[in-house]
Amino acid sequence: MPADAQHVTVLRVVIREEFSHTLAECLVNDIEKVLLELDHLPTKMGNGTSVKKTALETQKEITDAWKKFVMDRKKTTKVC
Repeated sequence: MPADAQHVTVLRVVIREEFSHTLAECLVNDIEKVLLELDHLPTKMGNGTSVKKTALETQKEITDAWKKFVMDRKKTTKVC
């Protein structure tokens, strides 16, 4: 990679002669799934800092954390 493109990640795929159409479709589907997952991750700037999350994203994370905390607590506080 060039010096000014070190922040770029590359996926290299080697396709052999016996690679079938079905396998190619599976590969494309898997790559599309991963791209959707990557789109949901917070964006990072070139200098390593993250983009600030929206208020809705932060609220959802806090709500999910509290739900998990409450559910875990219910599991451990039952009387035997």
